[in-house]
Amino acid sequence: MRAPGADAAQPTTAGLLRRIAPFWLAFSALYVLFRWPFISKLRQADPDDTLRLVQVRDLLAGQNWFDLHQYRVNPPDGVVMHWSRLVDLPIAATELILRPLLGAGLAEQAASVIIPLVTFAAILLVLARIAARLFDASLTGYVAMLAGTSFPIVTQILPTRVDHHGWQIVTACIALLGLIDPDHRRGGKITGAALAIGMAISLELLPLAALFGAIFALAWLRAPERGARFRNFAWTLALVSLGAFALTRGPDWTNYCDAVSPAYLAGLVIVAIGTEVTARLGGRSMLRIAIGLGLTGLAAGAGVLAIAPACSTGPFSALDPLLTKLWHDNVLEGLPVWWLDNPAMAQWIVPPVAGLAAAMWLCFRTDGACRQTWLEYLLLLIGSLALGTMVLRSMAFCIAFALVPLAWLLRTMAQRLETADGLPRKIALGLAMIAIVMPAMPVYLAESALGSNKTETQTAEAEAEARHPHDPQLALSAIARLPAGTILAPLDEGPWLLLHTPHSVVATGHHRGAPAMHDVMVAFLVDPPVARGILARHGVRYVMLDPATNEVKVYRSMSHHGLAARLSKGDAPDWLKPLPMPRGSGMLAWEVRR
Repeated sequence: MRAPGADAAQPTTAGLLRRIAPFWLAFSALYVLFRWPFISKLRQADPDDTLRLVQVRDLLAGQNWFDLHQYRVNPPDGVVMHWSRLVDLPIAATELILRPLLGAGLAEQAASVIIPLVTFAAILLVLARIAARLFDASLTGYVAMLAGTSFPIVTQILPTRVDHHGWQIVTACIALLGLIDPDHRRGGKITGAALAIGMAISLELLPLAALFGAIFALAWLRAPERGARFRNFAWTLALVSLGAFALTRGPDWTNYCDAVSPAYLAGLVIVAIGTEVTARLGGRSMLRIAIGLGLTGLAAGAGVLAIAPACSTGPFSALDPLLTKLWHDNVLEGLPVWWLDNPAMAQWIVPPVAGLAAAMWLCFRTDGACRQTWLEYLLLLIGSLALGTMVLRSMAFCIAFALVPLAWLLRTMAQRLETADGLPRKIALGLAMIAIVMPAMPVYLAESALGSNKTETQTAEAEAEARHPHDPQLALSAIARLPAGTILAPLDEGPWLLLHTPHSVVATGHHRGAPAMHDVMVAFLVDPPVARGILARHGVRYVMLDPATNEVKVYRSMSHHGLAARLSKGDAPDWLKPLPMPRGSGMLAWEVRR
C-alpha cells in the first residue's frame, strides 16, 4: 500500500493487459457458453437491449444520426427515445466491419457478443490500473476474479447485453481513476470528462457526478491547494458535456428532463463559471470558498429550473397513476435494494460493505497524502452505497468502486490463511472469505435447510410450464409472414416484435411514449367493446399476447373480464379473427376484422 504516484515504476497498459487477459478470456468463454441459447436466437434478456438493436438497425438503414425517433412505435409519429448515439456507435461500427465477412445477420449476432465483452475488458483494465496505482500490479488478479463474479457487474456485460449500463460502469471507473490521480489538474479533467460522457450516455450518472463534485469540494475546503482538482473537474464536465451534446443531439434543443439538455448544460456552465470566480476571490479562506460554492450551487439549480421548470419533479412525474402502479413501480432496477429476495440482497450488499470496511481500515492506518486519498475513496464508497441502496441500478457503481479495497482485503486474508496455525483457524478464515465473495450461498443453504419458500401457486405454475413449455420465438416466422400492420401487444413484447418482424406496435415500455403505453394497458384491462375503440384509434391490425408472461398475468388479475383475461381463455370477441400460431409457442394472435 502506498500513496498514489509514490512509485514511479507503474506498469504499462500493455503489462496490465497481459495480466488481465487470461481472466478476461476465461470469463468470456464462460459467459458465451452460459448465454449461447440467447446468442444463437439473437434473443435478449431485457427489452431495452432488443430495442437498442432496433435503433442501430434503423441507423444503419439510413436514419439520421440526430433523429432518435422509433417510427414503428405508435405510428405514424413515432416516439423519440432518450438514448444516446454514443452507445449505438460501437455496435454499428462492429457490424459494418463484420458485414463483408459474415453478412448482416451474423454480424449483428457477433456485435451483440463482442460489445458487452469489450466493455468488460475496459472495466478490468481501468480497475487494474487503479489497483496498481494504489497497491501493486499483483493485486490485479484478485480484482479480475472479483469483477468476473460480481453479480451487479456481470449482469450488465453478458453477451447480448448491448444497452448502456456496461458503458456507464466503464465511465464511473475512469472517474475513480481521476479521483486517485496525484496530479490535481489531470485528475479533475479525467473525472470530469468521464462523467460528462457517462451523463451523455444516460442522465442516471447525474447523482454520481454530484457525489464526485461534493467530495472534491470538501477536499478544497480542507486544503485550498486542492481547489485545482475541483476547478478542472467543473470546467471539463461542462465543456465535454457541451461537445457530447453537439455530437449526439445537434439541432434538437428540446429541454428533456431525462437527458442532458440545454437546461442542464446551462447549470453545468454556471457551476464552472462560479467555481472560477470562487477560486479567484476566495483565496485560502475556507469561509469565502464555502460561500462561493454554496452560491454557485444555488445559481445553477435556479438556472436549470428557470429554463425547464418541469424538471423540478423529475423525469417520471408526468406518468399517470396507472402507468406508475403497473409499470414504473415494477421496474426492478429503479427500486430500493430491499425489494430483492434475501439471497440476492445479500449478494448485492455484502461485498460493497466489506470493501467499504477495508477502505476505512486503509484510511485509518495511513497518513499524509495516502490518508487523504483513502478518505476521499471512503466518502465515495459511502455515497455510492447510499445511492445503490435506494436505486438498485446504482449498486453496480458501488461494487465497482469497492472491488480494489475488497481485493486487498481478500489477498490479506489469503496470506493469513497460509500462515494460520491450526485447522479451526484456517476453516474460519476460508469460510469468511467465501461469505464475503458469495454471501448468497449460505443464505440459499439456510433456506434449503428450512424448506422451500415457494407457495403452492408458484409450484403449480412451474409444474404446468414443465408440462406445456412455451417458446414465443417459434411464432416469429408466422408473425413475420403476415402483411405489415400495427400490433397491440404487451409492452415487454413490443421490442421483440420490432426486431424480428416488419410490423409496428402501439407502445413499448419506454416512458416518453407514456400516452400510448397507457392505451395499451387500458385496452387489455377494459371490456372488449371499449378496447375496440382504442384499437381503432391506433389503427391496430393485429392483437398478440402470451398468457404465461408476467405482464399478461397482471392484466388478468386486475380485470377478470377484460380483453387480456378473455383472450387468455380463448374467449375472443367476434371482431377478432384467430390466426394460427405454431404449437409450443404459447403465443396467441388475432386479426382485427375490418
